[in-house]
Amino acid sequence: MGRGGRGSRGGASSTAVRISGGRLRGRPLAVPPVAAVRPTAARVREALFSMLGQNLHGVSVLDLFGGAGLLAFEAASRGAGPITVVERDPRVARAIAANARSLGLSIELRQGDAAAVDTGEWDLVLLDPPYADPPERWLRHAAPRAGWRLVIEHDAGPQLPAAPGAGHQLLRSRRYGRTAVSVYGRAPAGVAEAEVVGEDAGVVEGEAEPRG
Repeated sequence: MGRGGRGSRGGASSTAVRISGGRLRGRPLAVPPVAAVRPTAARVREALFSMLGQNLHGVSVLDLFGGAGLLAFEAASRGAGPITVVERDPRVARAIAANARSLGLSIELRQGDAAAVDTGEWDLVLLDPPYADPPERWLRHAAPRAGWRLVIEHDAGPQLPAAPGAGHQLLRSRRYGRTAVSVYGRAPAGVAEAEVVGEDAGVVEGEAEPRG
């Protein structure tokens, strides 16, 4: 769940979405009534965790654009942890904390700007920045922090770099209407960059999924 893309939602009261898989499947999460918060559609979340795998036990996670914490909580539902969520808006940060309590999850919540996270490494880094931001900026920022996989939800229009840095290569990208999810990973030792990109980067699926 990210911030500020097309399809942003506002309103006077919270809405609810449900976790799509794992041990917490079907549990509701409150979406704060903040216009910049846009829930990631269930179809997109299911596709993302199909790519990452349904067993994430022992995988540490950094979610740089918390929203209501939906992507982080989806990972936790599949066994991931420890989990760190970054959110700059204090109202939204409070909603993340409330959702974590309601799910019985322990997370590290950092209130502040995603660009300020300049140290540390996690296995999995999740990015869902505002669609108006150049995605390359956030990929370069986050790549050194991702030890295993780097995921970005983004506008399906622009072409993303095949190699954003820190040894990561584009592994797979799927498109759902005007939303796309791209997964990067570090190339295995002894495998040339061109081999990884040539084998995996062309996997693109189009779907007529409405934005959520």
